[in-house]
Formats: sequence, C-alpha cells, structure tokens
Amino acid sequence: MTELFGQVNKLDPNKGLVILRMSDDDLRTLQKYHTTNQQQVLSVMASDDNEPTPKQRRFAFALLNDIWLSQVGGAWLETVESTRRHFYGTYEYYHGLDFGEFSLSAVKGNKSDTNEFINMLLDYAALHDIALSVKPLNELEPQEIAHWEYQCLMNKCCVICGKRPSDLHHLDGSRVGIGSDRKNVNHLGRKAVQLCREHHQMFHSDENMFMKKFHINGIAINDEIARVHRLNTK
Repeated sequence: MTELFGQVNKLDPNKGLVILRMSDDDLRTLQKYHTTNQQQVLSVMASDDNEPTPKQRRFAFALLNDIWLSQVGGAWLETVESTRRHFYGTYEYYHGLDFGEFSLSAVKGNKSDTNEFINMLLDYAALHDIALSVKPLNELEPQEIAHWEYQCLMNKCCVICGKRPSDLHHLDGSRVGIGSDRKNVNHLGRKAVQLCREHHQMFHSDENMFMKKFHINGIAINDEIARVHRLNTK
C-alpha cells in the first residue's frame, strides 16, 4: 500500500464526487497503479486543520534524519532521537514554550507550529549546505514555499534540491541580459529564484514544463538579496 496525499478542491455529496489537488509525484504514482486496469480502492483519512498532517510529519522527520546524517552540529547529533530533542528544545526556547510543550504528534501538535518547525529545519539545512532527501517544493504548504524560496536566495542553494553551487535566476519579465547589461540594470523588485546548474539547464530546455512541474513563484529582490548577490540597486 502506498500513502498519497491530496487537498480537497471540490466536494459534491449529491454525486458522490470528490476532486483532489495532488502533487505531481503522487499523481504519477496513482496513474501507475491505474494503468494496471485493476480495480482501485482508496482509503481516505480527513485531517483536522488544527493538527499536523501526515505529510507535514513525514517531511519534518525526513529533515531531522537528513540533519542527523550530515553530522553538522554538536554532541546532540549522537542519535536521531537526540537530534529531534535538540530541535524540539530549540523551537520551544525561541517561541517561549515550556519544555515538552512542542510535539509533531497528531494528538499534541498543531499545524501552524509544525510549519514553523519545518521552516526552522530548512533554514538550518540551507545555512549548513545539508543534502535533502526530499524536495521541499513537493512537501511544503503553499503559504510556506515563499519562505523556502527566500532562504535559498539568501544562502545560495537551489530552491528545487538544495544543492550548491547555484545561481540567481530571473523569472519571466524580470529577466536581464549578461555582462554589462546585468551589472547596470536595477535589480530591485525583479522576481528571482536560486537554481543549481542542473535545474538551471532544465529551465532553459523547457520553461513551460519546468514551471508546471515545480510551481515556483519567485521572490522580489530586496536590498538584502541584492547585497548577498552583489546586484546593482540603482
């Protein structure tokens, strides 16, 4: 059995119809099973808006495991469990929570805190160049994607896979030329994302396919991003 996730877009009780929005990867998995021509049986589990979703929890634990595997940090990296306790404690300290108050469990945790906890783990991974086993854009809540895109620009890691080296890439009408054109143009307000060489080449090979697959929005360049990338702002 394979666990898939979807967000309900439309519900019609009279027709018994449910329309789901699913990630490209989960949709391809479902299509793979469907092509066998065997009868499909799906188990649907509704998630309360106030509790962490299975997808959130799975992503958070994958990030904790990636950080532990990297061994970038202190003595708290001894085990996956000690790594988890360290970041739980860090989150509780900076958010004014009592010891043991934060949890990823469906019983004790909540969705908004879990999103912020995931952002904290992603910030740590971006800052310390930690390889990620799961692509963030496939796992993040829509409202959290902008935070990841911004951190990738600030830390110069690919928004798709987190790899370095990577380059700032202008999107759509925000694109500029190379050489003197790039140096002389005012970059403030132009939308950009950070892409490694592999995904940069993929973008230029088929832009429409790339944007449809990864659903990146881009971040308007501000003074901080311009300073990190030494971009002209006049």
